[in-house]
Amino acid sequence: MKKSLTLFVAWSFLIAGCGQEQANDTEDQDSTSKQQEGIIVDIRETQDGRSQILVVPNISVEDISNKKEDELLNLAQEKEGAYYGFETSKYKELEVGAHVIVYWNGAQLDSDPPQRGIEKIDVVPK
Repeated sequence: MKKSLTLFVAWSFLIAGCGQEQANDTEDQDSTSKQQEGIIVDIRETQDGRSQILVVPNISVEDISNKKEDELLNLAQEKEGAYYGFETSKYKELEVGAHVIVYWNGAQLDSDPPQRGIEKIDVVPK
């Protein structure tokens, strides 16, 4: 009987420890996820069959109207915009001028503007 009780207590601690570790892993993933809110100023397809959107924060749609590609790129560099890559078949509803919140994992390519991968994207209603 004493052996069974000892085994039960040891088993309980093991299960509780594993549960805590799993909860910490989930918290770590949430804390590394970052977000950027802004306006889509460009959408392009890449050579590998993927697409990218260029998102620039703290601007309005009027700020991008009648601008050329190089002017949009300069605006993105000044305002800390970024390219976000995704599979071309996903997010077909995205369009230039849309207000979005993009979630990404914190990793990026060191270009200017930086290139990041989309974990999730929300379109903010007008």
